Amino acid sequence: MASAALISVDWGTTSQRLVLLDGSGAVLDRRDDGPGIQPAPTSGFAGILDRQLSPWRQAHGRLPVLMSGMIGSRQGWAEVPYLPCPAGAGDLAKALHRVQTDGSDQVYVIPGLSLLAADGTPEVMRGEETQIVGAQASLPENSRTTDVDQLFVLPGTHSKWARTTGGRITSFATYMTGEVFAAMRRHTILGRLMPDETVPFDPDGFASGVAAGAAEGHAGDLLRRLFSTRTLGLFDRLPAAALESYLSGLLIGAELSAATRDRAAPGKPLTIIASTTLADRYSHAARLLGIETARAPEDCAARGHWQIAAAANLLKSPKR
Repeated sequence: MASAALISVDWGTTSQRLVLLDGSGAVLDRRDDGPGIQPAPTSGFAGILDRQLSPWRQAHGRLPVLMSGMIGSRQGWAEVPYLPCPAGAGDLAKALHRVQTDGSDQVYVIPGLSLLAADGTPEVMRGEETQIVGAQASLPENSRTTDVDQLFVLPGTHSKWARTTGGRITSFATYMTGEVFAAMRRHTILGRLMPDETVPFDPDGFASGVAAGAAEGHAGDLLRRLFSTRTLGLFDRLPAAALESYLSGLLIGAELSAATRDRAAPGKPLTIIASTTLADRYSHAARLLGIETARAPEDCAARGHWQIAAAANLLKSPKR
């Protein structure tokens, strides 16, 4: 078995994922059962990490630990200042923040990124920057080292769209698609006609929603089109079981249309970094709109941690 060299910790609001990596970046072991920062006590992050790492420490000794995500936020272990764009693995490596432990661990938090958009609106991300670094490592060498634009989307509660050039994140934008969907589904009149129980994905309803969401129009038209989720149900134009898929398609279609209009990388596919379910849904919507996509490999966060650790010269032999 290869020697362990790094522990990757993707620590978000509701979950914690740990991956044990060897010196080449290969996955040796993983744990996906840790708590997110939300239920964790403010003073208890070190203790939680210590318990999670105990089996690996017994087997491999003390190893460098790199953490990314909301663990570096104001509600996390330590609030790590955002690093302004443009930034890549080397920039993130120089800005690592070491947190206090019992003195025998090298535990670092990767900073998030910030950006001032053209309209003066500030943008931030925490955790996604590391996944993008990891996804880029799987691209051809010329895409990472030359002035070639790449476009990434990380769907979720707050979808992130990021453009990279020469391996550095140069700009990004946030779309609250997932959170708006959840709020509309659960807390507005749009969900009243939808079944309470879980229903299967409806491809026809989804396709109708994508087309409506991506339709040309004026600012604010999405607010009007959202109400069609109710009226299509009232007039039996869509069955109740299809309304949830329609609403999902409506929001994703609007997101894809707006995000690719200003950020498309000519001649390059849109790379999706997401779980299988979300990646399937976004790639399906993109196909309907004629947008070429590619899937990022699994473990992008861990791949990103390894790249940043290598840039920071942290991949040393473990201490026994």
